[in-house]
This record gives sequence, C-alpha cells and structure tokens, in this order.
Amino acid sequence: MQEGEETSLLSLSGGIPLQELLSAAKEAGLDLPKERTRPLGRILLAGLLGALRGFAERGLSPFLPTHKYIFAEIVSDLTDAYSILSQESDEKMILQAACDFGIKKVYHLEWKLYSSQDLF
Repeated sequence: MQEGEETSLLSLSGGIPLQELLSAAKEAGLDLPKERTRPLGRILLAGLLGALRGFAERGLSPFLPTHKYIFAEIVSDLTDAYSILSQESDEKMILQAACDFGIKKVYHLEWKLYSSQDLF
C-alpha cells in the first residue's frame, strides 16, 4: 500500500468531530498523531471513523460502557487483516473498506444489543 494524502481520511470522516476520533483512538489504545503517518495506522483510523459514523447513523452514543469495547475490537481485526490489505496498491479503496468495516461492526453491535431483543 502506498502512503496517500491526508485528505483520504478527511473524506471518510463524514463530519465526525476530531474530539470523538481522539477519544475512540484512546479507547483502542492508539496514539492518533503517530498513527496518521503509518499505513497500518491510517487503516485503523479509517475503521474507527467508520465506527463513529455508524454510531451517528444509528443515533447511538459511541462511548457508553456497552459500546466502547468495539474500538479495540476493530483495531485488532484490522491489524490481523493488514498483511492482506497491504498488498493492495489503491489506498483510497483500502481506507474505504476499513471505514465500511467499522460501520458494519456498529450495525452488528446495535443488532446484538438492541434490535434482536425487540424481536424476541
């Protein structure tokens, strides 16, 4: 994966406040300024941005005790997949896939915690 421009992450943010990204990175054990410069770090941040977007789309608070574990889980899953992701040369596509992964993780969390209970 080639390092791209900072705007790639900015375009994925969807208006998420920087303070929320800082908090999510802290929950996941990441140092935001350091991670922005590393290819893996950029993927991880894209996943966190996706999760924050997913929470916003679902109208859920990302930092409730029952929700915030998801940030570390996303970082772990994307770190495990990095050897495959790093073979792709299109950074924008990789960052979008990581963002989509974060969104899907939140949708699954919402289903598990709330929607599935409504059905049963």
